[in-house]
Amino acid sequence: MEKSQRLVDHANKRFSDIILDGLKLFFQNYGTIILPLAFFQVLLIILDIFILTDLKWYIDSIGLNLSDILEKFTDEVTLTESEWNLLTSFLFLNIGLLFLENLIGAIIITLAMCSVSNYILKRHLHIETRFIQSFKSAFNKKIFLVILIIGICIPLGSLLFFIPAIIIFGFYIFLVFTYNMEDIENPLSEARSVAKGNFWKIIGIFVFNFIFIFIFSFIFNSIIDLFLDPSSDTFSYNYNLWLAPSTRNYGMLILYQILVSLVDILLATLFICLLTSLFTSLKAKKDSGFSYQKQYLPAREKYEKAYSQPLELTQRTDESIEEVSTTTLQLEGEFYCPFCGYKINVPKKFCPNCGEGFSFINK
Repeated sequence: MEKSQRLVDHANKRFSDIILDGLKLFFQNYGTIILPLAFFQVLLIILDIFILTDLKWYIDSIGLNLSDILEKFTDEVTLTESEWNLLTSFLFLNIGLLFLENLIGAIIITLAMCSVSNYILKRHLHIETRFIQSFKSAFNKKIFLVILIIGICIPLGSLLFFIPAIIIFGFYIFLVFTYNMEDIENPLSEARSVAKGNFWKIIGIFVFNFIFIFIFSFIFNSIIDLFLDPSSDTFSYNYNLWLAPSTRNYGMLILYQILVSLVDILLATLFICLLTSLFTSLKAKKDSGFSYQKQYLPAREKYEKAYSQPLELTQRTDESIEEVSTTTLQLEGEFYCPFCGYKINVPKKFCPNCGEGFSFINK
């Protein structure tokens, strides 16, 4: 009974309540889940620097000045063949760089979310769990499905003006939860089923998380800029020394990137907490058939007003109605179940929607 009531409570939550629950999860479980998520964030920085620094250096060494190219377009000056080739190479290299950054980032972040998703979900549902055990169980063979859909398909979708990536994200982001549920045979179908009809809520969670982190990042980076002054000649000279192949300093590049990404690292737990709160609410609605029952709730108020006073009931015999045997109750006007609000056209012993009995109206 307590579990059913808790399910109803989750199903009844408004979007603002879901946000508040996500923030509560963030504060209550921060100390436990920050370590693995921070580890994956730092790992992402390290991989990005070791894999992509050479490509970034090569793109910078091309020496293409986009402002000059755009100025020529504005002045309707025809570009030379060499300028067209240079511009084409520059654009394709930047697209490739963006794709690789998104691919590495999506895979690592997917692994990070999967590593804590089962633990944070059980904590939200008040199910006893241990972090170490939950962390180990996250890395099973089904995780490759999550990596394929979220870690690879989303970056691929980003190449097509991000629209397919947004659609995949909105449809299948709950796969980070469903893949590790023992009672679900098809986690992909379940993730889509829970997300169905709730695309904008999922996008809303993403936007809220982005704005929240952006505000703190902007404030923090503004303070950092006051001390480091990245626009100064001294800093630019030192940074170029770190990047140059002959004098490259991976340690300083990693430390600097960790510093400027510190807010992202410290707030890495926020998105999975918000997503957990949303998933719990939407799955509760799906499992309880809440969306079907909800449309009849206003009818319950109508029933209570219409029949707030005892009615004078008459008995009649009608062999055509099997549900009430040979004796049925004839009510004037509409009859609504007082428990769920379902409209009942033919009197019955039990509500066909919720199963509650109507013995209290028998004489």
